[in-house]
Amino acid sequence: MTNLKKKIQDSFISRSTLRAFAVALAWNPMEVMVAITVDATGVSYLTFLPWLFLCSFIVFTIDLLWGRKKFNQIPYEPIGMSRPRDLQPKKIAVKIAQLIMALSIFLLTVVSIGNYFQLNLLLSVTLVILPFSFTWAFIMRRIRSFVAIGWNSWKLRTNSMQNFVVLFLSLAFFSSSLNETPFLGIIQQPFIVAAETPFLILLLVQATYLVMSMIGVHPIATIGVLMEVLQPLYEIINPLSIGMVLITGALATATVGAYGVTVTITSMNTNQNPYRITIRNIPFAILYGGVGTLIGFFLL
Repeated sequence: MTNLKKKIQDSFISRSTLRAFAVALAWNPMEVMVAITVDATGVSYLTFLPWLFLCSFIVFTIDLLWGRKKFNQIPYEPIGMSRPRDLQPKKIAVKIAQLIMALSIFLLTVVSIGNYFQLNLLLSVTLVILPFSFTWAFIMRRIRSFVAIGWNSWKLRTNSMQNFVVLFLSLAFFSSSLNETPFLGIIQQPFIVAAETPFLILLLVQATYLVMSMIGVHPIATIGVLMEVLQPLYEIINPLSIGMVLITGALATATVGAYGVTVTITSMNTNQNPYRITIRNIPFAILYGGVGTLIGFFLL
């Protein structure tokens, strides 16, 4: 993209990377927002899975057509690229099949262990991922490279987790304290008033995520408050519907949160204002959250 104007480069990168990232996270059991929602609603991850796949597919397809319409008229000629190697469709198909098999076995193992030992999804993933990774590396005959790379990655990531420790500890204290104060009732009031209009409640959840992300509140903190607010409504509204909105609303902010990690990294690497990225991706965030809300509404 060297010969393209910087405005076009920035637009393409901030759209394609952030949107693809947000869509892919929807059905990922290792995504914290998914795990928290599964535990909060009490709905099985396997129950969420087909609807999250459907949401990802719909949003991905619409954005694909959207992007094609916007960038189709822009000429693209790669510069300085070496001649591509001959493609081997069979070899690629085998690798894709291996990836799908690994993901399927991993999900099956996580769900099975969680159900058998009555563990929540987040704890199940935490316990399964390490032995599963070693086992799969052994099967693929990559155990030595896995250990070498994994050990260095472990040290690097572990020594940079202090921000998450502060975030989760403060969130736990805040959520626990909120339950003991009258302020929780004030926050719950708009949701209780709208209890007879479930679709309005789903829209309120989406709007809460979007507004809070704009002022720098992490979606994990937002969902911590929403879980307490929405708890009394589980008997009135299908928890599956609420869970769909909680997941899609949270992940949609990955494309627009000016203070979020993904937007910040993109801003730093492309030297553009994070609010410009936010403005550019607001229509997508509304689309993503809107599709999740519609699916949640149909599940009522």
